[in-house]
Formats: sequence, structure tokens, C-alpha cells
Amino acid sequence: AEGGVSTNFHHRYELVVLLEKGGVARIGEVSYKLHPGEAALIFPNQFHHYLDVDAGEIDWLFITFELGYDDPIAALKDSPRILDAGQLKLLSLILEEYVRPAGGKDPDAVEIACKLTRLLRQMLKAPAIPENRRDIHSSDDVRDVILENINHYVRSHLTAPTTIAQLADALGYSVSYIRTVFRTRLGVSLGKYIRESRLSHASTLLESTDLNVSEVAAQAGFDSLFVFSRAFKKAFGMSPKAFSQKASAGRASRNALRETAPKRNTA
Repeated sequence: AEGGVSTNFHHRYELVVLLEKGGVARIGEVSYKLHPGEAALIFPNQFHHYLDVDAGEIDWLFITFELGYDDPIAALKDSPRILDAGQLKLLSLILEEYVRPAGGKDPDAVEIACKLTRLLRQMLKAPAIPENRRDIHSSDDVRDVILENINHYVRSHLTAPTTIAQLADALGYSVSYIRTVFRTRLGVSLGKYIRESRLSHASTLLESTDLNVSEVAAQAGFDSLFVFSRAFKKAFGMSPKAFSQKASAGRASRNALRETAPKRNTA
């Protein structure tokens, strides 16, 4: 994206590790100032983008993966960590297996998954970044302040259809101005961001509640069930109903695991 900025919603986990040069990561509702040697785990459907990335080449690593049961790493959500030398070494082993497989052929997916699991477990013990680098303004540039105001307004009005005209009126700027600022700074259209925010909210409702598809569409600000279903399938590769059924099966599986897990004897 333009200006070293990216924006994304997706249904996979994303581990971002800063190897060289820092920047600001906006994850959900909070901005974090990250330094080299630090990492953030972005959970599925979390809004995130990156600002104030140093000009020129950067060296950040992005690892995306899927996970059916995230309770053990829930503490990493919205909690970037400072990696130590051992964790960075483990990261290098993951990369080495991917780039230069030990077997000399294809990367060993099982080996990579095992090492990645070890890394995530070790990150749980790593110190979180200091409080003074959380919830910061990305810069003093008025355009970045506008971005934060846009994000806050959209995320606060997900249950009702939001037009760009309404947004511009609420923020006190012209439609053309906020469109230009948003696209220039984030490399994506404001309309697409609003639509993806509502779809992300819908996916969360489908995963975490027993609402039916029509109820979810309404709570995500869609007036038309047909429009919602078509947009959702385009974004997630499956219909809302199929997504809901998959999420329900996942919840049932997790509950079964909890019920069959050995209980600790506290006597």
C-alpha cells in the first residue's frame, strides 16, 4: 500500500515480528508503537493497519496460520510482546525450515507447526511492551488523527447502515476530503473499509453467538439479507450459514475438549 501503510481484515491469525525498523501498529481500537525485536499476534477478523513506518526498506516478518482452539494463547490478543534471544532464534529456525528444508525438498509443515507452537507458548511468558507505548496517536499529522476518528466512528456504529456522508458530517469534513485522506494514508477506499468492518463484526457474531443469519445481517448494518450474504461469501469464501455451522462445530469441539480434559486435584 502507499506510504508504507497496509490495512487488512482476514480470518487467519497473523504473527508480525519486527526485525528491523519500527512503526505504529493499529490493532483493533488501540495503536502500539513497536520496536525491532517485538512481535504482535493479530487474531482472526481483527482490524489492523500500520502507520509511521520508516521510509525505505523495512524488515518485518508476517506469518499467517489457522488454529482451531485458541484458548491457550488468548492472553496474546491485544498484547504485543518483547522477544528475547531464544525466541528470535526459534523464529530463525522456523524460517530456515521454510526456506531451506532439512529434507532438501518441501518444507516440513509438521515441523514448522511444532516450532511455531513452541514460539507462541514462549511468547506468553515474554514481557508485554510498556504502557507508554500503548494507545498512542500514530503522529501529530492531522490526517492520522482523522483516521483514528474515522475508525472510532465506524466501529461505534456497526449495528446501523453508515454512509460516508453521515461520517463526514459527524467529523466535520467534506466527503471528498475524508475519502482522499483515507485512501492516501491506508491505500484502500473508505467505502471498502466500512463494508469490511461490518463484515468483520458479522463474522464475530456468527462465531460467538446463536443469532441466525438474518439477525446477524441486521446487527451488522445490512438492510438486505441478499446483499449481506453475497458480500460475506465474497469476503470469506463461504456463505454466512456455512460459516456459522463451521463455527458451531468448532465451539462444540472445544467444549468437548474442556469436558474431557483431566481435572486438577486441589485436595
